[in-house]
Amino acid sequence: MEGIVIRGLGGLYSVLCDGEVYSCRGRGGLKRDRNILYVGDRVEFDGEVIEKILPRRNVLPRPPMANLDVLFIVVALSDPLPNLYTLDKLTVIAEHCGVEPVLVFNKTDLEDPLGVREIYSSLGYPTLSLCAKTGENVERLRPLMDGKVCAFAGLSGVGKSTLINGLFPEISRETGDISRKLQRGRHTTRAVELFSFAGGFLADTPGFSELEFAPCGLVDRSRLGEYFPEFRPFLGDCFFRDCAHGKEKDCAVRAAVEAGKIPPSRYESYLRMYEEIGPLRPWELQK
Repeated sequence: MEGIVIRGLGGLYSVLCDGEVYSCRGRGGLKRDRNILYVGDRVEFDGEVIEKILPRRNVLPRPPMANLDVLFIVVALSDPLPNLYTLDKLTVIAEHCGVEPVLVFNKTDLEDPLGVREIYSSLGYPTLSLCAKTGENVERLRPLMDGKVCAFAGLSGVGKSTLINGLFPEISRETGDISRKLQRGRHTTRAVELFSFAGGFLADTPGFSELEFAPCGLVDRSRLGEYFPEFRPFLGDCFFRDCAHGKEKDCAVRAAVEAGKIPPSRYESYLRMYEEIGPLRPWELQK
């Protein structure tokens, strides 16, 4: 039989097939072959054992998902304040993995002290402003989800679980308060879980505060600028063909930043990512 992994915990996987959910374990050979099962994987199984992972469209190790169409990146305008670098890393990783990023600005009942809506609405990403607490504009998410495999990501406390509660009252999700002292949320979602919805699937994912490029396969920093849509009109206009868009002579990207055509915070995130990824290692050059 063929099905989709909708839950995984402790080596036990729930596989949905023709409306039925089967509890399965992975075949021993999958571990020997270093094949990691992800929620969202299409698999072949015999009712108790997953025998084979079918070809994937993409993999996003964190949040750990496979075969995603859309990644809804939820950002609180305030309480907690947005971490722009984490937000930018999520958009870059999504683009690198071939997943469409959609930015969801939550808590519109609060001030926007960092001006995130102004910054990100100009980049060409699909965006939506809403308030999960009051329900304002929450229903506008549904057309963006229909028939697709979707995941919600974002730091703890931004309102992912509250948002899903508003969309799916029948799904009981624990929601947590914000830690006033640390200005970040308490982790309330324990594991990735996939729910059937409108011919597609929706996942809620654990909150997190760290992201790494290497597990996602983003190891070549020379292509990093391609994952910033506002950089693309200028990438071919630099004096040097292999311009890193740092301190090089006649850099068109840097000139665009100085001219106000690229948000300074996005350029700062690019420079920080460029250093974080670092140069290609010898073994990575062979891949």
